[in-house]
Amino acid sequence: MAGVHVRSLEQQADTQLTLKTLEERTALVRCHRQYLVRLSCVGEIKLLDNGLATLLMKTGDSVPVSRRYLKKLKSLLTL
Repeated sequence: MAGVHVRSLEQQADTQLTLKTLEERTALVRCHRQYLVRLSCVGEIKLLDNGLATLLMKTGDSVPVSRRYLKKLKSLLTL
């Protein structure tokens, strides 16, 4: 399926907007080339040995963080 799958606590939806467009128009922050997150929903950031990280969301889900976005994400989360 083309487009982006959006998931929140309350609902799930699909959109034809790109991740870049969603990033520019919303409060979502890119943490990986395939993922955007809302910082207020991040419960914890787990740093891995290989220079990568995983975000543990308040919902219990985990989201990967790539090296490319880790520094910016850490500064936004004030780590």
